[in-house]
Amino acid sequence: RDGDLAVDVGAHEVRLRGEEVMLTAREFDLLAYLMRNPRQAFSRSALLDQVWGWSFGDSSTVTVHVRRLREKIEPDPTEPRRIVTVWGVGYRYEPLDGGGS
Repeated sequence: RDGDLAVDVGAHEVRLRGEEVMLTAREFDLLAYLMRNPRQAFSRSALLDQVWGWSFGDSSTVTVHVRRLREKIEPDPTEPRRIVTVWGVGYRYEPLDGGGS
């Protein structure tokens, strides 16, 4: 849980302000992984390995999934506050409530 964002791994469900957010399986896995590792920056290749289980592949896959996730959980996807870009590295989850998952 992070403020108004709740992830139930057992039920494979995400709620934002009490409303269910429809995510693909991969979007869910990516969000859950980032929330389990708050404030830790991951490269796109590390996310491909850890979330997709791919030791190689097109890192733009990660970029597309992050963009879609931001559109679903960020108040303003053009200025993300939760899934932030770490320039030259990749992405990290920044908890809004200060505590993390």
